Amino acid sequence: MRSLPLALALLFGLSGPVGGQELRGHGGPVRALAATADGTLLLSGSFDTSLIAWRPGEAAALRVLRGHDGGVNALALDPSGQHALSGGEDGRLILWDLEAATPRFRLELAAKVVAVAVHPSRASAAAGTGDGAIHLLDLATGERRAKLLLEGARPTALLFLPEEGELLVADHLGGLWSVEDEPARLRERRPATGFAITDLALASPRTLALSAIDGTIRLLVLPGLELRGELVGHEAPVLALSVAPGGGRLASGDLKGRIVLWSLPEGRAERVLEPHAGPVWDLAFAGPRPTLWSAGNDAVVRRWAEGEPEVSPSLAASNAPSAAEESERGARLFRSCRACHTLEADGGNRAGPTLFRLFGRPAGSVPGYPYSEALARSGIVWTEETVDRLFALGPETFTPGSKMPLQRMPDAGDRAALIAYLKRVTAPGGGAGEKGG
Repeated sequence: MRSLPLALALLFGLSGPVGGQELRGHGGPVRALAATADGTLLLSGSFDTSLIAWRPGEAAALRVLRGHDGGVNALALDPSGQHALSGGEDGRLILWDLEAATPRFRLELAAKVVAVAVHPSRASAAAGTGDGAIHLLDLATGERRAKLLLEGARPTALLFLPEEGELLVADHLGGLWSVEDEPARLRERRPATGFAITDLALASPRTLALSAIDGTIRLLVLPGLELRGELVGHEAPVLALSVAPGGGRLASGDLKGRIVLWSLPEGRAERVLEPHAGPVWDLAFAGPRPTLWSAGNDAVVRRWAEGEPEVSPSLAASNAPSAAEESERGARLFRSCRACHTLEADGGNRAGPTLFRLFGRPAGSVPGYPYSEALARSGIVWTEETVDRLFALGPETFTPGSKMPLQRMPDAGDRAALIAYLKRVTAPGGGAGEKGG
């Protein structure tokens, strides 16, 4: 499944008046959002350490909640909308009574809280911390029922599967774990992608959507996690996902401030929004006629209305490989790299340097690209052997201290196919097909 040319209209309905709305009240980047299914309450958490409860459609905050000594990284609402769970940089986990605007309980964890989740029908929750731990909680009592360690990986996103009660845990190495509730235990880690996973969402009862730092959204079939398709359209790491109530539509936000709205049945992008200056940290659909809210690095929460803004041409079909290239194994593997690297003589640098004339050149030698000192002084020359080692070991091992994103390609056949493709298309006259890719 690939992204196709954009449709001319966004088809979801929106409650309230047509026209975007901005919610201002935070003094720093808005890192987390949560909304009730009926759309009557929106909650935001910020780097400024505060939470704000909003009534959608009203510009004023209902109440401000203060209890963290560090930025608020993660939020989740219980099904009733009466309580919210927040986790912060300070390692504090707080369950809030939203009506009283007071904490019901606080837990001091050993490391910053990076993700939280509340089971949609049970009085249970989970939190992931930066020291590689998963904490299982009883929401009624505040008791921590279990602490599980991810064996060297760090959690990045959590998702409860409503029917099974199972908790899915994504990690920074591109793997997925599942947690059984009673007794609490981790199942074996399963690789889902070679890139750090940033968010999880349930696209349908049997389809899991996950985003990653390579800019690709992968759709996996539950429970076996077989790859069903990919949504390709971002040119930066995707940080946030949200699925509209009832499914059918997915929103994704990235590091450069772009939001893409996808039609899931057709596997295509419908609209591109570029609303924020800097990263889109979180997204939330809310209401029976879903309204999309976005949280940005610019300290603003924005609401998106039908037909606004105009359709962007930036996901044109010319950004995709040709049919012949798509059939080539190496070209398919390179799709994950396209967001950061160009291949042609006139492609220039993106988030990563151009790969034109890659083989035989010293690492850190492309003019005008701001390399890390670690890579510039590495002494590496890019050859078939060094590129193979880069993807076999991962940049964190082969080029420690560099800016390259965490990624590995464990299959030797995949590495050989990618290298053969790169040798052909990055050579002068090689005929690189991904224009600007």
